[in-house]
Amino acid sequence: MATILTQPRALRISWGAVFAGVVLSLVTVMILNLLGAGIGASALAPLKYQNPLNGFGYATGAWLLIVSVIAVVIGSYLAGRCAPVLGWLHGILAWGVMTMLVVYVAFSLAGSALNAAGNVAAVSANVAGQMAGAAANGAAANGDVNNGVVTNGAVQSNAQSLANAASQQLQQHGIDPNAPLQPQADAQLRVAADTAAHNVARATWWGFALLVLGAIIAAAAGNLGFRHQPLVEEMGGAAVVPTARVMPGMMRNEVDPLR
Repeated sequence: MATILTQPRALRISWGAVFAGVVLSLVTVMILNLLGAGIGASALAPLKYQNPLNGFGYATGAWLLIVSVIAVVIGSYLAGRCAPVLGWLHGILAWGVMTMLVVYVAFSLAGSALNAAGNVAAVSANVAGQMAGAAANGAAANGDVNNGVVTNGAVQSNAQSLANAASQQLQQHGIDPNAPLQPQADAQLRVAADTAAHNVARATWWGFALLVLGAIIAAAAGNLGFRHQPLVEEMGGAAVVPTARVMPGMMRNEVDPLR
């Protein structure tokens, strides 16, 4: 039987316990998200409802919140359960590692989406250039180029082609190029900017509150898991109750014959 004696306030972190909690949290998130996707897909009835996606966004957000809480509780509990000391700290570390992984994946997906949008814009610009080149070639074929000088007909043809291409691009993005300018355009832009600022501020405060709540839940779950560690362990088929002698000036933080 081994007796572990440590100095007072000694901090020992078991990263094995932390990563075990992270792995269990991620597996829980995957399982529950698949379950939620199955329930959501089964609940959709396009033939029964005129707008089957009505309220789908709120239900998805609520489900993701529930899944996050369950995953944090399970992972932090396991991290605290396997921790040698300071179960609450191991719970917070497991929650922190899982949060960083989720944020990394989210930013990677957002970057991929932005890259795809940039590629689409580049392709659109290339198509517009090709159309302009084709218009210039058509003008040359029609005799609008005399001795290397482009006539007015060629210029107008190229300008009209570019205008048509730009109009098509704007219409694809839901913008009407023929709509008249409103005199209140500046006021509308200010209102839109103010609304965007309020939305960003609200999202920031909600994110801060959720992170603080997640840390509190993780600490509580880790502490609960640490308190549920067994006092009697099986060793060689016999129940062993660990005992230790505390030396003067030392503090016994843990006695575990298997560590």
